[in-house]
Amino acid sequence: MKRRSMVRAGAWTGIAAVAGNAFIGRAAMSWFRGLTAPRWQMPLPAFLVVGAVYYGIIGYVLARSIDRRDARSTAWSVAVLVGNEAWNGAFFGRRSAPAGFTSLCVFLVPLVALQRSVWEDPRSRHALAPYTLYVLLYDVPWMYRLWRLNPTGVTAGS
Repeated sequence: MKRRSMVRAGAWTGIAAVAGNAFIGRAAMSWFRGLTAPRWQMPLPAFLVVGAVYYGIIGYVLARSIDRRDARSTAWSVAVLVGNEAWNGAFFGRRSAPAGFTSLCVFLVPLVALQRSVWEDPRSRHALAPYTLYVLLYDVPWMYRLWRLNPTGVTAGS
């Protein structure tokens, strides 16, 4: 990969990470810990690992898209970054499991579109596929169950 592509992708990814994590302060984490969780929910440190891996994967796919001058994959990569941070805002910012589930469903649109758009690039396809599967097989059922266990949205005192 070209250095310039890596720098540009790193900047986009870094900006998204900082912006999205602005919604996750102490009060939001306290709210999250107070939710009724599915018994099969991952521990918090595992979510942090998934988040770090996610930013690495999206940064890599975005850099490859920039390198290949693939405007479609570049746009979908940025849309995934924006969608992920919008989920942070809906779930943690609003402290709402229903909003989290709804925004996750919306997030599937750019994620699946990105997976399709990188299909001809085996490296990007193989890098992104595990994350896409994680979202479809874990995140969606987890967020749905979290919503059903906590249907009222914003909790009192949050």
